[in-house]
Amino acid sequence: MSDKKEKIGIKRLISNVFYVMKFACRHDKKMAGAYIAGQCIHNGASAFLNTFILKEIIDVLTDGADISSIIALLVIWLLVDSVGLAVHIALENFFYTRFVRVSGAVQRELMEKAQLMDLKCYDIPEYYDDFVIAASQSEDMVLKGIMSVARIAASILTMLIAGTMIVVMNPVIAVFPVIGFIINIITRFIITKLEYQYNLEKQRIGRKADYSKRVFYQPEYAKEIKLTGIEEALMEQYDEAIDEERKMALKYSLKILPPTLINWICTFTLCQFFAVPVYLAYLAIEKQSIRLGDVASLKNATNRIKSCLDGMNYALVDFQTVGQYAEKFRRFMDYEVNIEGCEGTEPVPENDCTLELKNVSFKYKDSEKYVLKNVSMTIRRGEKLALVGENGAGKSTLIKLIMRLYDVTEGSITFGGVDIRRLNTKEYRKKIGTVFQDFQIYGATLAENVKTDFAAESDREKIIAALERADFGSKLAKLESGIDTELTKEFSESGTMLSGGESQKAAIARMFMRDMPIAILDEPSSALDPIAEYRLNKSMLENAENQAVILISHRLSTTKDADRIILLENGSIAESGTHDQLLAKGGTYAEMWNVQAEKYCASIYA
Repeated sequence: MSDKKEKIGIKRLISNVFYVMKFACRHDKKMAGAYIAGQCIHNGASAFLNTFILKEIIDVLTDGADISSIIALLVIWLLVDSVGLAVHIALENFFYTRFVRVSGAVQRELMEKAQLMDLKCYDIPEYYDDFVIAASQSEDMVLKGIMSVARIAASILTMLIAGTMIVVMNPVIAVFPVIGFIINIITRFIITKLEYQYNLEKQRIGRKADYSKRVFYQPEYAKEIKLTGIEEALMEQYDEAIDEERKMALKYSLKILPPTLINWICTFTLCQFFAVPVYLAYLAIEKQSIRLGDVASLKNATNRIKSCLDGMNYALVDFQTVGQYAEKFRRFMDYEVNIEGCEGTEPVPENDCTLELKNVSFKYKDSEKYVLKNVSMTIRRGEKLALVGENGAGKSTLIKLIMRLYDVTEGSITFGGVDIRRLNTKEYRKKIGTVFQDFQIYGATLAENVKTDFAAESDREKIIAALERADFGSKLAKLESGIDTELTKEFSESGTMLSGGESQKAAIARMFMRDMPIAILDEPSSALDPIAEYRLNKSMLENAENQAVILISHRLSTTKDADRIILLENGSIAESGTHDQLLAKGGTYAEMWNVQAEKYCASIYA
């Protein structure tokens, strides 16, 4: 559903706000209560002083009372005001101090939820929008939610105090702020709805502009930008996004202008600054039905009510905004994890590690086209299987299905004879070591990058052995801090930037850190030259002799020594056999080998 058409009812808005507050209060129950209490005490004390006590002071002065009565009233004023303000400041400081911790805890829950989300969610634009908005707005959303509830509660208490004064003296006065409140709340809700739609569109357009701008500052893009003309296209894309945002801003400003004018003219000019003073002057001068203290008290009371109604109005607007953004937050947090949360109904097999694909077919959500169709294969422990084929043949998708990042559309995948959908996902994946083509190097130590976790002292020998098995030994010997070397310069100026080939070797070392029955290598050495690639792959195959290895590579020299080679075309198995068998067939594999691999043979196999 698009954001423009998304409608959220009042009941759902209220539910969303309290959902966010309860979510935050799970981490600190006292935090929200302290802020609400502080606002109520401060506003309530101020309303009491500016209505009842003010009336008494003016009446005492008008009647010519003795100085002791005036001093007593002033002392009461000072005490009530000081105590109310002190409590308010103390509770507000308490709130903001605790909020830092709560905000961090909420962000942590978001991150934990994100890493649990099924990979298919990333293929759905609505999910990504929900996640981005939930993450970017969560802190502001919690803060605004608590503040809006506090302001509403404080406003109601203040209006009760000021309203009591008005009702006792002249109920008609209350009509003016109420009319202003009604006009204000209608116009502000219209304005807020338009602003919400504007912000969503602005974020959508802004992502395009931010991307075009960001690549100019990223080191991985620097060389190409300097050596090609891509900057012109990026700048044009940026200019188009800015122009689109300008037109969109103009469109919404013209929509927001009428309700804004109505709000200011009717609410502030007529109801507040004109009607109340004129009516009070009429009562005091023409009818002489109220005293000077009554005029001051009633004027303050109406101002208080008007101020509270305005405050409540803006609080309700924030309430509405929080409710709208919280819908996305709530949808994200309430998403029921399928694959990643699977606990399994059967234990993961320990002895039989045979992996079998039976008539596996797969297509993405809302797509009619199959990426894979009727793929069947079996791979046993110790066997080396190579997957080859053109880009888009379905190789990487097949690996994602084996890893259960996606579920098959048709057919089944079994591990040790058990359908992997009946296994605990986390426990099943512990049986598989994977190095993806688009691996990541993190801003952490080399040891932590290899272990992909905190590296304890007891892990050091195993980490070094894994790096040596991945042909990283010569580079490791040159690093002054060894495996404690910080990778990237993200957090340390002394950090080391690895080359593409060195980064791949560090990533491959992760596979050797754990004794897993299956190893999956998706283009593991694409950044290496053919000789270095051959040497690394030979080392990997030798060190993985007790593992089932599934190797994907576009370089057929890498796959030559596999026990079996499977050629995928258009999502189906086109050829299968050993290197020599497929060459003898004279099919697509043989053509690919003749075009690509022979140029490497003399230098590699000499």
